[in-house]
Amino acid sequence: MDETDEGTRTWTERDRQREETRRKVYEAALEVFRRDGVEKARIDEIARVAGVSRGTFYFHFHTKDDVLLELVHESETKLCDRMEAMPEDAPILEVLDAIAEHIAAQWSGDPQLLRDIGVVSFRNIARSMDEEREAHPARVALVPRIRSAIARNEVSGLLPAEITSDFFLVNLFGAAVAWVGNPALPLDVLLKSVVQLFMRAARPD
Repeated sequence: MDETDEGTRTWTERDRQREETRRKVYEAALEVFRRDGVEKARIDEIARVAGVSRGTFYFHFHTKDDVLLELVHESETKLCDRMEAMPEDAPILEVLDAIAEHIAAQWSGDPQLLRDIGVVSFRNIARSMDEEREAHPARVALVPRIRSAIARNEVSGLLPAEITSDFFLVNLFGAAVAWVGNPALPLDVLLKSVVQLFMRAARPD
């Protein structure tokens, strides 16, 4: 094997090890967040659970918020997989119900993290909306569904599809976070109600 091949092999192995360490730190952080809450979670404790140094945490994540934002991105990616599995001509109500079902299934048993994610997301919402849409998989995936629904006259075209999509996602997630403080209804029932309210408001005149 020549030096180029050797260098490529070494870099690939190093990259794999770095990703394994990052995942270990990520999972340890979520474990500590669930146990202690994000505000009280200590970086030293996360490092101890992960079996790494404090500096290793900061090598992979600048702040605790960055761990939660990665969790949000991971959740959005799974949601996109579910949307992509649906027929392109699926009625928009079915698509929105599927989104509500996915969020309820993922977070109804994890209210501690849902609350903390809500705090971080709303703290970063202005910056988040200014970022490229491609950084938010769920926003990317929902826009063409909304655009098709407008073309089929299922949803009003009064607003651009991008704004209508963001309006729905922000309100659905806001309702999920509010549920943590007042779980009077099962989360799936609450979110399906939000879908119904959205559809009534978005119905063409």
